[in-house]
Amino acid sequence: MIDLHIHTQYSDGTNSAKEILQKAEELKLECISITDHDTCKAYEELKNIDVSKFYSGKIIYGIEIKSMYKERSLDVLGYKIDINKMQEKMNAFYKERTKEMIEQKYFDILYNACKKLNLKVREKEEIKWHSIWGSLAIYDEIKSHEENKELLPQDLWNDFKTFTKKYCVDKNSAFYIDKKGDYPSLEQTIQMIKDCGGLVFLPHLFLYDWAKDKEEFINDLLDNYDIDGIECSHSSFTEEQVEYLKNICSKKGYFMSAGSDYHGENKKDVFLGQFPKKEEININTIKNWI
Repeated sequence: MIDLHIHTQYSDGTNSAKEILQKAEELKLECISITDHDTCKAYEELKNIDVSKFYSGKIIYGIEIKSMYKERSLDVLGYKIDINKMQEKMNAFYKERTKEMIEQKYFDILYNACKKLNLKVREKEEIKWHSIWGSLAIYDEIKSHEENKELLPQDLWNDFKTFTKKYCVDKNSAFYIDKKGDYPSLEQTIQMIKDCGGLVFLPHLFLYDWAKDKEEFINDLLDNYDIDGIECSHSSFTEEQVEYLKNICSKKGYFMSAGSDYHGENKKDVFLGQFPKKEEININTIKNWI
């Protein structure tokens, strides 16, 4: 089994890089990739330890870059990258607008939206952040007051992913966040990955609630951008969705990958190596590109 979509404490996960290696070894994962958001710093930790003492499988250098696609945020995975060169590019892009500044801006926008909707929230200074994401801090605050439930759509109340990937990207929603300029364009992201000698993969394509016609959405990405592969299996997918993406890769010649999107305690319902079907996509499936 493999898992090529893993987050650590260097972005929005809770585990150290070494702990990921230990967990992967316990699960007998043959191949892993740490794909933190917009950073390769987990690999700096691995440079300072004897990796072979903790993990016997293969490690593919990776990163997940938040990008802008048609005024929407879209995640892109880069594999087999030069991690030093990529970190330099990330540092340069976020030099004038740090991730902390961006997340504070989003926090303020969502906090003001809560006030306009007459939702019960504490004073800004009293709200605790349990991750790097301002949107999660607000969402947790909203949910901590049961009386807010009656004032919000049920799907928003039930699921953080729906909150961020549906309501925060809908221009007609009170929670809409205009992210233009905060992240590189999809074209820029692809170029950065290619410049670092990497391969471009599209992760969790069925998670974007704003893409009503998934077939049209996926075809547009594949037809108009320099994509190398697709994350065909993800912890959130159904078996039918896995087969749909595998068929696209088989017919059109794209590489396949599989990733749980593990975040440790920040996503308690997602486990390392968690997929709709075990061994659906394994080391043999990815031998043609690793």
